[in-house]
Amino acid sequence: MKKINTKICVFFIILLSFVCLQADSKDPNANKAVRITIKSSSFLPDLEGEPALLQKTYLLLTAQWENIHPKQKIEKEKLEKKKDHTMGVKLLTEQKKGEQEYVLTDVAYMVEKLSDHVYCLADGLAYSLNSLTEQIQEGVSLSEPFTIPKKGDVREVCFVFSIPEGAQNLAFQFFDYEYGSICIPVKGTLQDACGNEGPPRGALSYMKSSLVEAAVHSISFSNEFQEEPAPDGWRFAKVRLSGRSLSGDSIKNIVQIEPEEYIWLTADGGYLYYAVGGTTTDEGFIRFTPEFFQSQEVFFLVPGSSLIDSLGLRIQNQVLALPFDPEKEIRFPEPAASHQDGSTMKVMVFSAEKTDSSVILDLGIQSLVNSGIEIMRDQQFILMDEGRKIYMDEEFTDSLFHKPPSPFIIPPETFVRFRLAYQTDSLPPVLYFRGFESEKNIEISNIKK
Repeated sequence: MKKINTKICVFFIILLSFVCLQADSKDPNANKAVRITIKSSSFLPDLEGEPALLQKTYLLLTAQWENIHPKQKIEKEKLEKKKDHTMGVKLLTEQKKGEQEYVLTDVAYMVEKLSDHVYCLADGLAYSLNSLTEQIQEGVSLSEPFTIPKKGDVREVCFVFSIPEGAQNLAFQFFDYEYGSICIPVKGTLQDACGNEGPPRGALSYMKSSLVEAAVHSISFSNEFQEEPAPDGWRFAKVRLSGRSLSGDSIKNIVQIEPEEYIWLTADGGYLYYAVGGTTTDEGFIRFTPEFFQSQEVFFLVPGSSLIDSLGLRIQNQVLALPFDPEKEIRFPEPAASHQDGSTMKVMVFSAEKTDSSVILDLGIQSLVNSGIEIMRDQQFILMDEGRKIYMDEEFTDSLFHKPPSPFIIPPETFVRFRLAYQTDSLPPVLYFRGFESEKNIEISNIKK
């Protein structure tokens, strides 16, 4: 296995040459190198002092792994000056003068990282291994190599998954794209556990790019995330989504995304809020496997009064916009003033709100390019009052409900709306905008909320 950082938004974990889901073997529980037998399964509402999440349960699967890889023929002279692992077994063939002498040696079966290969399929969605797998008796490390040294050796391991409570169809899925993948039914039917070729049942909306398919299933709200309360006036949004990797041809990849930079919610006609975390890995990455839609949960901090329009997802320079209500038309306001910065972006001013000691600008940027645009809010938007420059007030701006997203990166060909606050006793007549291809003094003296 190998991770590749594309330096944009996504990691690809290569899973070797692709074969069919079921191992090419007469034994459906075995491939050409290993046999897996499910010894037991059980459901628990809590484990190791940790209760299952709301509407979830822990599934414990005990699996026996047996190395069945045929012994390998190797030239004896290649073992000279090396430790002999052949246990003295020789290939029983007549040796002629000048010919090489061969021995038979065991081939260890190794999975470099189980968390990349082992999943539970439940009613059409894939669920990754839970970190409690490392803590329970007969558990195993998810990140260190898992090895069965010799033919005939057996290891018994207990795996933990967090799956929906009441799931009716379950299967154990092991990806091995060199010797053959293995899919073992656990409960219900294998077909219903694996799901259909198309979008998962119950999805609110679905989109497909050249790298992934993605669907949103639900959105809910709470006042805390990871035991941290939301600030006054804010709340956490939990979005349940799923995705399937399409990356690769003969070689299939897991797509891995940093949600804090590449997944966002759009609310109230264009305001954008990046994710604050995800649930797939301990590092918080969101991952999509090949072949099956993998279930995910992503969390966002949003104003309590916000009306959420859609979820945005960026994979490299491809953007997917998944509305929560496909029937609802998302409308953006008409700008009171605007300026196009060459072929890079269009800047819009919607309103200028004056208070006793401040001005709050309601602005928007429409990206016109197929790459991300990094905005420097304090240097690109400056109020001008008779030659006096008034720079954005960072602390005041960061206290606004509709503050700029952080990081302030406009996704490719995407509209982002935001507000900036300035400390000033009067409304300056001009907003100076410093673009990437041009500069512009935008008249705002007659623009009011």
